[in-house]
Amino acid sequence: MYDYILRGGTVVDGTGSPAFQADVAIKDGRIVDIAATLVGAAKQIVDVTGLAVAPGFIDIHSHSDTSFLLDGRCESKIYQGVTTELAGQCGSTIYPCPKDRMDNIRNFAGSVFTGFASDSFQAFMNKVQAQGKKMSTNLISLIGHGALRCGVMGFEDRKATPEELKEMQELLHRDMQAGAWGLSLGLGYAPGVSSDQEELNALGEVVAKYDGIITSHMRDQGSNTPSSLEEMYEINRKTGAHIHIAHFKASEKNNWGRAPEFVQNVAAAREAGINVTVDLYPYTAASSGITTSFPKWSIQGGTDMAIARLKSEERHRIMDFLEDAFQTKSDGESLYVVTTEGRYPTADGKNIWELSQELGLSMAETMAKVTIETEARCTCISFCMSEGDVDYMLAQKNYTIGSDGRGLPLAAEENKGKPHPRNFGTFPRFLRWAREKGISLEESVYRITGLSADVLGLTDRGTLRIGLVADITVFDPVNVADKATYVDPFQKPEGIKHVFINGHPALLYGQQTDKRLGQFILKK
Repeated sequence: MYDYILRGGTVVDGTGSPAFQADVAIKDGRIVDIAATLVGAAKQIVDVTGLAVAPGFIDIHSHSDTSFLLDGRCESKIYQGVTTELAGQCGSTIYPCPKDRMDNIRNFAGSVFTGFASDSFQAFMNKVQAQGKKMSTNLISLIGHGALRCGVMGFEDRKATPEELKEMQELLHRDMQAGAWGLSLGLGYAPGVSSDQEELNALGEVVAKYDGIITSHMRDQGSNTPSSLEEMYEINRKTGAHIHIAHFKASEKNNWGRAPEFVQNVAAAREAGINVTVDLYPYTAASSGITTSFPKWSIQGGTDMAIARLKSEERHRIMDFLEDAFQTKSDGESLYVVTTEGRYPTADGKNIWELSQELGLSMAETMAKVTIETEARCTCISFCMSEGDVDYMLAQKNYTIGSDGRGLPLAAEENKGKPHPRNFGTFPRFLRWAREKGISLEESVYRITGLSADVLGLTDRGTLRIGLVADITVFDPVNVADKATYVDPFQKPEGIKHVFINGHPALLYGQQTDKRLGQFILKK
């Protein structure tokens, strides 16, 4: 007897092959049969007539690595149809660290997650198990370069010594052995911003030994994108490590229209033999900390140093940069504060132009004030991309889709401020975009399932095939759409009907079940 039969749907198998009508049978967590008409008995038959039956969506750029510690429901991802997430991105994890410097990683993790800050990936997983924490989606874990560097040498703004490089390599080697899938870089943030090519290559050597992946929030995503890409290509040339460019974009108004150039840069590198892949999200706004808008030199040594520099004789250099960046009303309106987490409530929910008028300050002075008042712990949304550039990049058939979001509750009162709608709508939004652009359902599903699995080297899920893990998303291909907006992000998407994870229903008839079915997927 089967556990479940999904009856009468259109199978879109995640390979890009033509869709076909078939039933899908699940037993013991696996897909055990796919056929036009299955006649065997099942514990439960789910009628999916008129719906697309697809592999569970893979979020290839996620920050859910700690969110499940606070809320195991992961509602914002489950209701999008996401079953697996590549987490620990942008250089940020709460492990590893030498045991004699644990204060480094505890500080890096922040007060909320201090108790889970760990000396290794394995130690973190042990804590999760010991404390009975459950997750709703599968997590594929990376090791954050920022955490690695901070653990060994704190936020010191200098070149790593040979001894420190060796220590970082050893920590990474141990965590890769434990099942991590690779390394994530956050070169626009401290302490990653202080690293050099030699350091990145040394760590790339370790990742390459395990056939892992290096995901990169590049050093620059605007005017200096070509040189930032070159830095990534050099890791591959010297080590053979697979490089993956995260949330690819043409950022800042003076770079709008450069998407074709940046896309061609990557295409030429691939043609030349560089193993480089790409993801992006279908939105024109980014979201990060307020100091992302500061000059990179000012955050070297950490955001505390940025604040110290604002209070020193170096202030004028930062202010000159900010005055140039925020010249017009539209410049100020393009950046708004999501939350200061109670540190400076006056700024919450306001854009920089609006806040500057209220405070009677220039926009640059407003930026400085908010940064100091919040100790740089302030999340912002920045409308830094053009729709034309985003559309151009989204149209690239070999680019995967990642939300750059995390698992969040859907209730507004359970969140801090109004997070970016990408947390709640990325995958239905991409499917809607593809439908409206006339892109086939087979291709759009492939981009968020099979292609992502191929990029990761994930062989037991990502397509619908007999014998694979039954991670399955069932949706209405005609009406699937995002509903989350910047004004009201806390809205479920339309059209996601059923989600199965590891062979069991996580979402059934549009409602999340009480099962928390996610697990750590370890690289073998």
